[in-house]
Amino acid sequence: MLIKLLVVIFISTSLGGCFSSSPKSRVIIVEKSINQHNVNQTRLSSEVISNKQAKKTTSKIKISKKSWSIPVAGKVLKTFSKKHQGLTFNTKPGQTVRAIRDGAVVYSGDKMKIHGKMIIIKHPLGFYSTYTQNQSLKVKGGDNVTKGQVIALTSNNDFYFEMKKFETPINPLKYLK
Repeated sequence: MLIKLLVVIFISTSLGGCFSSSPKSRVIIVEKSINQHNVNQTRLSSEVISNKQAKKTTSKIKISKKSWSIPVAGKVLKTFSKKHQGLTFNTKPGQTVRAIRDGAVVYSGDKMKIHGKMIIIKHPLGFYSTYTQNQSLKVKGGDNVTKGQVIALTSNNDFYFEMKKFETPINPLKYLK
C-alpha cells in the first residue's frame, strides 16, 4: 500500500510541471543543412534568452543581412522575376567579382557555354550563389572562400548572379547589402 501511495505521489509531482501556469522559456531552433562545409559555428550558436528578453524579441528569426555582400560594383540592369531568376549587373571587363559570403566552391568552369565561365558556391544553411559571364576564374572546385574574397574577373558581357535556397531560386536583393 505504501509503495502504491509513493508511486501516485511521484507521478502527480512529475505531471504537475506539465500543467503549471509558470512562464515558459522560449525555445530557439537553428536550421542546419546536411553536409555543410565551412560553417562558422560562432554565428550559429544561440544564446539563452531570459523571459524578460524573450518578450521583447519577435517570434520570427531572420538571417542577418550583415553576413552577405554585393558580388560586383555596378548598376543592376535586370532584377529578379519569375522569368529572370537572378540579377544582371552592368559591368566593365576586368572588374573583380567577390564571394558574397563564406562557403565552399562546388563548381568552377565553363562546361555550360551559355553561362561563360561560371562559379557556384555552397554557403551554410542550404544557400547557393552562382556567378556567371566571367573572363577569368580565381578559384577552383573544392576551394573554401571567405566573404569578400576575389573569385573571378568580369568579361565583356554583363555579369549575371543568382541565389538559391536548396533548389529554389530566391531574390538576391532580399539578402545583399
